[in-house]
Amino acid sequence: MENKRYFRPAWTCGRYSDRNASIGKKHVAIMYNLIEGVSNFFEDYSADVIKHVLAAGRNGEVKVDEVASATGIDPESIDNFFQLLVKNELLSTHLFTRAREMEYRKAVRENNIRKRKVPQTVKEKLPMDTSSAEQSYFEAIEDEGVVASVMFELTYNCSEKCIHCYNPGATRNDKEVSHRADREELKLDDYKRIIDELDEAGLVKVCLSGGDPFSKPHVWEIIDYLYQKEIAFDIFTNGQSLIYDIDELAYYYPRLVGISIYSGIAKDHDAITRVPGSWEKSMTVARRLSELAVPMNLKCCVMQPNLHSYYLVNDIARSLGAMPQFELNITDSVEGDQCARQLRLTEEQLQVVLRDANVPMYIGKEAPNYGGQPRLMDDTPCGAGKTSFCITPDGVLQPCCAYPLALGSLREKSVNEIVVGNDTLRKWQNTPLDDYEECGRHEYCDYCNLCPGQAQSQYGDFRKAAENCCYMAKVRHRLAHRMMEGYDPLNGEEFESALQRLPKATVDLHRIYDTKG
Repeated sequence: MENKRYFRPAWTCGRYSDRNASIGKKHVAIMYNLIEGVSNFFEDYSADVIKHVLAAGRNGEVKVDEVASATGIDPESIDNFFQLLVKNELLSTHLFTRAREMEYRKAVRENNIRKRKVPQTVKEKLPMDTSSAEQSYFEAIEDEGVVASVMFELTYNCSEKCIHCYNPGATRNDKEVSHRADREELKLDDYKRIIDELDEAGLVKVCLSGGDPFSKPHVWEIIDYLYQKEIAFDIFTNGQSLIYDIDELAYYYPRLVGISIYSGIAKDHDAITRVPGSWEKSMTVARRLSELAVPMNLKCCVMQPNLHSYYLVNDIARSLGAMPQFELNITDSVEGDQCARQLRLTEEQLQVVLRDANVPMYIGKEAPNYGGQPRLMDDTPCGAGKTSFCITPDGVLQPCCAYPLALGSLREKSVNEIVVGNDTLRKWQNTPLDDYEECGRHEYCDYCNLCPGQAQSQYGDFRKAAENCCYMAKVRHRLAHRMMEGYDPLNGEEFESALQRLPKATVDLHRIYDTKG
């Protein structure tokens, strides 16, 4: 066979690991098609081949004979494998020009929209537990000191003033003064050093969040640094500061862009963000990202102000080839302020909304046990702080953005110094559900979206039961068991009609703290 050559497209990246080969684990690799937002998991011999594909770099040349010589695998087998990679757009037989890449983006967009327009059954919509390439890779490399995924909360500053924001310094009404900027944030050199340290620790992907990441002065330099190091990145944004730079972001190939859209009706969205015209700006960004086939989620918290119109976000997502991401559990501020509880849905409202199959907490006969999932008491209930972590704007490493457990400051120590041998982290990682005070011990616990981070914020102890989680679990449990006995919360109506009949509660957002301490 002649020395056939292939090319690695610019929209790919990934990682190879033989870290645990010494203890009998296989070599593994992960590789992303970032335009389609798809990850692929490889192990053993296929991972060894992917190692050489990744080493070629973006737009780099990969020769069959050279890979065969390096791996000891038959050239014909290599070529057959490469042809499979070509079908998945992880390799190409030619270099892509910008024009040909745009043709590919157009085809991906059309396919995304076509798939979203195909009617799905309720069961097909449900977010069942499924394995993923990322999950398989992270499990394969899990070991002390490994950090595969990190969320960078770049800043708590934001161009919007969302009434439900739980970040430090956020205001609850227009009379309050924002304290989002009341901290010394990491500088660009800090981020480059930390990214280098994370890369050494096994980093695969990063999520850039905030606040709004585009309120950070150095966000584009950080994105460029991640791109140069071939680290996949997601970015969660409202889009307000991105409106003139959408194409630039697309050609950095984000793995996913999450855009906050709270309604299909502009005034409902703007009432939540407290920024007139914010819906139209965010939608302008979402439309252009769709045209460029950038993988996209439309993120929507469901609460009193958008109760009657939140579901329209699904229609928008369908038209853009995006996915909606609905969240029902409105949480307390990490500073302890509880006034956002006024925004969450009442039990009467939830009984209807939980019948929406686009909502992850759906209750219905199509879901196993009507949405209930038994918990293993001898298992740890949360994967945060194992191979995934969060870094606050001032450099504190913690298990996740919703879990404010300070593990150490990256201003003072390296990633490795904080993670390896950290007793606080080990305690968290190795505490089974059986050691929690209440969680897992009640019938309604099967219907809980358990978040130890909320308990940490509320009580300073992750082993306690967070009020927000218990509230939702009890409502879901009661609804499920009533429906098992024949109850219909929609009273025979179509979902949208039943939703419109629900009264909305009025809210008065002023800070509320637990005076009991």
